[in-house]
Amino acid sequence: MHITRRGFTLLEVLIVLSIVAILSTLSVPSYQQHVRQARRADGQTALLRVAIAQERRRANCAQYADRIDGTSGCTPGAENAGLGLSTYSPDGHYRLSLSGVDASGFLARAEPIGHQASDQACDPLTIDQDGRREPVACW
Repeated sequence: MHITRRGFTLLEVLIVLSIVAILSTLSVPSYQQHVRQARRADGQTALLRVAIAQERRRANCAQYADRIDGTSGCTPGAENAGLGLSTYSPDGHYRLSLSGVDASGFLARAEPIGHQASDQACDPLTIDQDGRREPVACW
């Protein structure tokens, strides 16, 4: 009578584990880059919302808002006047701010936060009153 044993040898298991480790070492950084790239859409969307709100405000109030949050409206000198938007992107991967605001322009910035902060090539994303977007490669 001949007995056959089924199963894997220790050597076979070690070879499979080695292959899995090599494949995961190669694929994880690529996956993380794709995730960061996909999350940029969150910051881009938020900046476009700010730019649209700024243009709407300028059309109605003849000036740009110097705050993203606050209460929207045209009350001159109001302490809490702004765009009435959140200072964070919809998914929370970016913090939004305004700079260089005057009667003729603004610069909206989206700075990555949390895990997205490792996307240093695109830190920060910006858009201005003319629709210029920086860094160009990140849009």
